[in-house]
Amino acid sequence: MDHLKEVARLNLVLELVSECAGLAGVPAVARAIGARLHWIVEFQRCTLALRSGGELLWCVMEEGGQAIAPLAAAETPTARSALMETAMSTGAPVFEGVPMHVVAYPLGEPGQRLGALCVERRTAAYTHRDLRLVHHICTSLGVVLDRLAQQDLVDTQRRGARELATLAERDRSDRADAATHANDAFLAMLGHELRNPLAPILAAAELLRRKSQDGPIPEVEIIERQTRHLDRLVSDLLDVSRVTTGKVSLLRTTLDLAAVVAKAVEMARPSMERKGQTLSVDLPMTPLIIDGDETRLCQVISNLLNNASIYSPARSRVKLKAEPLAGEAMVSVSDEGIGIPIDMLESIFEMFVQGGRSKELAPAGLGLGLGVARSLVELHGGRIHASSAGEGYGSRFTVWLPALAPGAITDAPAPRRHGALPGTGGPARRVLLVDDNVDAADMMGALARAAGHDVEIAYGPEQALVLADAFRPEVAVLDIGLPVMDGYQLALAVRARLGDAPLTLIALSGYGQERDRERSRAHGFTAHLVKPAAVSELLELIARAGTAVNVA
Repeated sequence: MDHLKEVARLNLVLELVSECAGLAGVPAVARAIGARLHWIVEFQRCTLALRSGGELLWCVMEEGGQAIAPLAAAETPTARSALMETAMSTGAPVFEGVPMHVVAYPLGEPGQRLGALCVERRTAAYTHRDLRLVHHICTSLGVVLDRLAQQDLVDTQRRGARELATLAERDRSDRADAATHANDAFLAMLGHELRNPLAPILAAAELLRRKSQDGPIPEVEIIERQTRHLDRLVSDLLDVSRVTTGKVSLLRTTLDLAAVVAKAVEMARPSMERKGQTLSVDLPMTPLIIDGDETRLCQVISNLLNNASIYSPARSRVKLKAEPLAGEAMVSVSDEGIGIPIDMLESIFEMFVQGGRSKELAPAGLGLGLGVARSLVELHGGRIHASSAGEGYGSRFTVWLPALAPGAITDAPAPRRHGALPGTGGPARRVLLVDDNVDAADMMGALARAAGHDVEIAYGPEQALVLADAFRPEVAVLDIGLPVMDGYQLALAVRARLGDAPLTLIALSGYGQERDRERSRAHGFTAHLVKPAAVSELLELIARAGTAVNVA
């Protein structure tokens, strides 16, 4: 009978150990011991100490109790804690009483100090069989607790590794953000410094053109063409920065693609006319409606047209065709130029890649235009493709954009006025022009005077404020990057001096990113022009001074 009882108790030990082996934490092990121990060993009081996270978790269970109760962190079972500490430090069981009525047994191997179990009873002494059972329990639980301790160590190391990885990633992100901000600031400064000298050059070329009585002057044409080319390179460089950092925001509206094509053609036609090239445009009879940013789409199509002109010989033909196709609007530009090597068709849209370069036909460039075009098309949810039969067989670039239903737009665009140069009609305005670049200020002032306006020029903020008091301008064209006080501060000061008198503010700056335009709008500027500003656009804004138009 005693033998069967012993076997049953050993089975209960195995069940306890098996259950504890599947548990994930020390508190769960303590609860399992409390639930099963009284079926294995008789006791009036059981005290359990388990190491958890570097601290000892003390638990006590009285005879007849249904669960073992953990003690508060600051509370220890003083009656038996010394006995159990001895068992843990020596790695050997400690007994009290003759015969034995208190047994404290260490958990795990000597030196591990994983915990201890203490059972006590006064009614009868513990036998050697009882000790063997306690030994089996504590030795087996030591293995379980050792595994949990190792897992805790691994988890701690993993948490530490994750925290280090998080800190490293945050540091990399901070460094990347700082590099991005530094890159943006550098490119903005670079664009400003490069554009500043372009403004007076173009203004001077325009003045020479107007003064000429004998038609176009070849030297002026070269100056203007090369200056515009440099301006395009600067714009491409800044666009690449904005596109690659995801900072391009589209101002979407419902558009008729024909209107976009018309503006792109208008932008590209002068270069084609200079080379005697023929441009044919094939548009559908019905509106081809899209949802997009008109300025950016004009940029894409005019880039394709300019490339077609640049890489094609004089007196060649360029074809542009737009048509609806399976729920999309398709625009293609074909030329008779130098073509693209077959092995470069896949990479032609990568930044800084130039295919089929001909020094005879094309000026130096950075290979950015097509990369920017692809990014802008993809931002619109479209795609772009290049095809060519090879070098010497021309090229075809095709753009597909999501199309809308034909009824999505109802207002027809206002007819374009022809005849007089924009800005030369209408009433004369009193214009205060402020720029610390003397050449730029003088040339712009001369152009505004040639258009019939009364112009005063200031080369700094102090001079501008003195002139504002006496001149009482209707229009103030202000350079933003002024010394002492910037254009925004100067605008506030001029408005304060003029009181309630109407004043149209036009910002003129080498900084042209969206945040610069937003800041100009916030300071009450009607427009934000990027140097070198188109003369016709500036004069048109001056002529419309006092209207509600805002193109900042």
